[in-house]
Amino acid sequence: MDELKFNRIVDSLNEYIGVEEVFLLNSEGDVIFTYGNYKISPEEAKNLLNSWKNKESSISYQNCRFALIKKEEIQLAGKNTVDNKGNIAGSVTNEGDYLLAHIAKQTDIILLEWSILVNKLAWD
Repeated sequence: MDELKFNRIVDSLNEYIGVEEVFLLNSEGDVIFTYGNYKISPEEAKNLLNSWKNKESSISYQNCRFALIKKEEIQLAGKNTVDNKGNIAGSVTNEGDYLLAHIAKQTDIILLEWSILVNKLAWD
């Protein structure tokens, strides 16, 4: 995915309330693009992607646990239930990269809708 498409996706996601960070990883877990104040470290990105690919029961992001309620090969949805850190929605892109969005707890759509939206934008 190129930077122009990534920025269009970020703009589309920001039409809804609650987007905190968006990042794009390649299939090895390297960070390609980021949006937001938190800069995911290379190690954290690789660990997160590894947890997704191995369909683990949770992922770690910003030192918080997100329970995975949807952990398919092409889509991910995780919820932080302890620290009020919101949700994470992700999708594989048609280029084979991994697009993830961290969403605040207070938002105007539910987590599974975020997951569908991220997937739709990743494949447009």
